[in-house]
Amino acid sequence: MTKKQKLAAALALSLLATSPAWSAGTPSQALSPAASDTSPSAPATRASRVAALFGSPADLRATTRTVTLTPGMNYVNVASGESVAFNAGGRSAGWTFLEAAGGTSFDMALILPDLPQARGIRVYVGASDVFHGG
Repeated sequence: MTKKQKLAAALALSLLATSPAWSAGTPSQALSPAASDTSPSAPATRASRVAALFGSPADLRATTRTVTLTPGMNYVNVASGESVAFNAGGRSAGWTFLEAAGGTSFDMALILPDLPQARGIRVYVGASDVFHGG
């Protein structure tokens, strides 16, 4: 792990205490039209704590881009700090990617477990010009 990656990981962990996803029941609460049955006061699950390393659920009205998940889709590129709406099978979910997560990748099912179409799609989080000063 490079020094830059260690710094990004440390920053991500330090932000967990203030991240809305850390205290939310599950990332699926951002799903529309039918939200999760988990109450907002429920303790965070391990999956939601891991998902919080990559950002937090976003209100669909606050997203800046929409991606439709299609059969055969292998990956999607996003920028750190970006809020994206994902559509699949008549359902939508929003996610804001953590600003410190640039240069990482993960399976989309980690952050959107209630969207079966997300399984197997890799999310590549690139650096953002806004958040890295370039």
